[in-house]
Amino acid sequence: GVTLTGSVIAFGKLNGNLASKPLNLPGKNFLNLIGLGGFITMMVMFFHTDDVSRGVRLLVASGALACVMGVHLVGSVGGGDMPVCITVLNSYSGWALVAEGFLLDSTVLTIVGSLIGFSGAILTKIMCDAM
Repeated sequence: GVTLTGSVIAFGKLNGNLASKPLNLPGKNFLNLIGLGGFITMMVMFFHTDDVSRGVRLLVASGALACVMGVHLVGSVGGGDMPVCITVLNSYSGWALVAEGFLLDSTVLTIVGSLIGFSGAILTKIMCDAM
């Protein structure tokens, strides 16, 4: 969710479809903490439920919150720093693939996700140092 909606916002800013200036919401750090708290709460509720339909609703709500957080987090970055933001999103997608590889017990997904995640993290570090 974060990578998907974050990439759409990044594309819109770089393509000129959206304003390049950062989205400055009042209390944006507090909103980030609320989002983190929401993820943790839904995770704990998911682990402690026996009802399948409630579990599915929690997963859908977690995905929706991830999409909202992607818009908020990437929207808060100005257009000039967007290439660094894209490399971070690339790294996130790799780490998500690692988690999927663990869940599916797939060595290939885990290794490929690790390569994507680490290469994105290394490229992000190089770009930040260059700025």
